[in-house]
Amino acid sequence: MKFIIQVVVVLCSSFFVTTCLMADSTDTITFDSGETVQVILTKLSDGYKYEVEFENGHSNSEDHTEGGGPGFWSHSLSEEEIHLAGETVNRYEKIHGDPSEGASINLAGIILIIVGVIGAIFPYVMWYLEIGWKLKEAEPSDLAIWMNRAGGIIVVIVGVFVLFS
Repeated sequence: MKFIIQVVVVLCSSFFVTTCLMADSTDTITFDSGETVQVILTKLSDGYKYEVEFENGHSNSEDHTEGGGPGFWSHSLSEEEIHLAGETVNRYEKIHGDPSEGASINLAGIILIIVGVIGAIFPYVMWYLEIGWKLKEAEPSDLAIWMNRAGGIIVVIVGVFVLFS
């Protein structure tokens, strides 16, 4: 039962960490006319989103998700601002590259894989870290070693799924 609770806690925390690690990238683009526009790139689990903020307080957003191509452009902008927002995104991508290219690294998945490999290859170490340090001159049972090895393999599998999700 303790093992099942640990797996559930690891799964829940890995999804929380995955969400928290998806950071924003902010940049300011200045045009020849002197107009300064701020671009915020937010990486989502199924794509990415641009938010373009103008000096006058107007903003515009563009979603690029698995459900389709670009979505939702603000309707409260003038035609000039819509054109400027598109040009801003193009300049941002020229500077920083297309965010859809290349895989993003998920730190939670990597940590789970490392911990799982240690558990699978060195189950005695995992037993010691879990309970062995509390006991004097104790040795783990064969069942404890086997459970730590199996748990390590399961954590590696979960880590791979988290890494590529």
